[in-house]
Amino acid sequence: MVEKKKSQAEKNNQSATEEEIEKAVKGSKRDSNAADEKNSASAAASSSAVSDAEPAVDYEDKFYRAEAEMQNMQQRFNKERASILKYEGQDLAKSILPALDNLERALSVSDDDPASKKIQDGVELTYKSLSNALTDNGIVKIGRAGDQFDPNLHNAIQKTPIDDPEKQKEGTIAVVLQKGYQLHDRVLRPAMVSVYTK
Repeated sequence: MVEKKKSQAEKNNQSATEEEIEKAVKGSKRDSNAADEKNSASAAASSSAVSDAEPAVDYEDKFYRAEAEMQNMQQRFNKERASILKYEGQDLAKSILPALDNLERALSVSDDDPASKKIQDGVELTYKSLSNALTDNGIVKIGRAGDQFDPNLHNAIQKTPIDDPEKQKEGTIAVVLQKGYQLHDRVLRPAMVSVYTK
């Protein structure tokens, strides 16, 4: 009987300790759940604060990017505008050059007849006025006899052998067959030339 009471007391102690353990576990679960809820609430509050702050940062960033893009566009526009203004007479000059060449050819023909002389004087005046108009707009002639041959400015269509090495140097222009023209730094038409070679 004593043994029965002892075993019953031990069972009661075990069940009591089991109940205490369960209560302790449940209590710690409740405490951890409450802590989790507090943490999740504070995390939600901080995330909502961050999400409220993020759009402001995004808008500010977008504003600066848009402003930089506008400045870049303005700079590109100014460069294009300056380029257009710099080369605005290019197409007109290209269309006038053949007429100028024809006037030069007409001037190269000489005749002693008084009527032909008057016509030649009129052609010469026309040639000079056209030539001056081109010069006034920044268009200059390129390619003269004796200049060094430059493939960027000249188009060599013939070779001329060197007869006098003291006066004629290899790689220089012997004869200009057709004048070239340049607008500022842009070649409108390269000069067609004959170049001295050995």
